[in-house]
Amino acid sequence: MSKVFAGAYAVAVLALAVTAVLIWRLRCESFGCMGVGVAWFAWVVMFFPVLGIGAALRSRSSLGSALLRITRLAFLAQAALGITLLVLWVSKNAA
Repeated sequence: MSKVFAGAYAVAVLALAVTAVLIWRLRCESFGCMGVGVAWFAWVVMFFPVLGIGAALRSRSSLGSALLRITRLAFLAQAALGITLLVLWVSKNAA
């Protein structure tokens, strides 16, 4: 069962990365970019449960070496994505 979760986790991280790029490219419409804000809120709501699953999976020795390596790389990529987007958001709002 852990192997299924690890595979689903890797797909979820990829989906988070793709949706982050798509949301980043959205143009503001009327009402002060409310739609973009709602999209980012939904993204963040999905980010943290996926991060928790990744944190739990990256220490599982039952995954095997290859899947464990993929899970750890996906976890690092997700953490880097989150930190990068946070820094971009803070720098954009500070200006």
